[in-house]
Amino acid sequence: MSADELKNKGNDAFKAKNYTDAIAWYTKAIELDPASESAGALYSNRSASWIGLQNYAKALEDAERCIRVRPSWLKGYFRKATSLENLARLDEAQKAYQEAMKCEPTNAEVQERLQIINTQIRARNETSTPNQCKTAEAAKVIGNSLFGQGKYESAAAFYTRAIELSASHSLPEQLKERANFFANRAACHQQTHSYSLVVDDCNAALLIEPNHVKALIRRAIAREGMEHWQRALDDYTLVNQLSPGMSNVSQGVLRCQRALRSL
Repeated sequence: MSADELKNKGNDAFKAKNYTDAIAWYTKAIELDPASESAGALYSNRSASWIGLQNYAKALEDAERCIRVRPSWLKGYFRKATSLENLARLDEAQKAYQEAMKCEPTNAEVQERLQIINTQIRARNETSTPNQCKTAEAAKVIGNSLFGQGKYESAAAFYTRAIELSASHSLPEQLKERANFFANRAACHQQTHSYSLVVDDCNAALLIEPNHVKALIRRAIAREGMEHWQRALDDYTLVNQLSPGMSNVSQGVLRCQRALRSL
C-alpha cells in the first residue's frame, strides 16, 4: 500500500476513535519515508492519536518529530503545546503556542489557547510560594515566568528556592544549572540596582562555572554601577575572549576605558 492509502486507513480509524489502530496505520506510512516533509502530517496525526489515548509523552515525541521535518507548519507546534499542557508543563506549552502564532499569527484557535494558558500561568504565579516547590526545576520555571512579568523580587525568591534545592547536586549538568540559578538571581538584583548582591551571585555562579558568560557580563555591569572601572573592564575583556563580537560588551569596554582615562 502507498503512504496515502495507509494514511487514509489511519484517518478512518482516527475518525472512529480507534486510536490504537490509527497509530498502527500511521506508523506503517511513516516507515516508508520517515524524514520527508510529507511525513510531517503523519507525525501530527499520530501525535493526535496518542493524545486520544491520553499518552501525552508519546504525543509530545511525535509533535517534536513533526516540527523537525516541517518546522514552519503550525500543527506540529500546536500538538506540542497541547501535549505539554496536558503534562502540566505550562511554561513550555506557552512557548509552543507562541511558536505556533509565528506560523499563523491570525489563527483564532491558537490565540484562544494562548490567552487561556497565559491566564493559568498568571494565576499560578500569584498563588504559588517558593516553599511549595519541591524541585529546583519547578522553582526555576516559576522564577523565569515572574521575571518575564517584571516581578523581579518575587522571581528572586523562587531562584533562591532553586539554589536551596540544588545544594546537594553534583553531576556536571546539575552544577551548570545551579550556576544559572545564581546568574538568574543576579539578573533580578540587577533590575533593582542592588549591585553588591549582583556581584555576590555572579561570584557564586563563577565559582561553579568560571567561564559563565552571562555571570561575567552581569558582574561587569554591576561593577560599572559601583564605579569599579578596572574590575568591570577585566570582566568585559574576558567576555570578549570567550565570546567575541558582542556589541554590548564592546560598548562596556569603551565606557570603562573612558572612565579610567578621566580619573
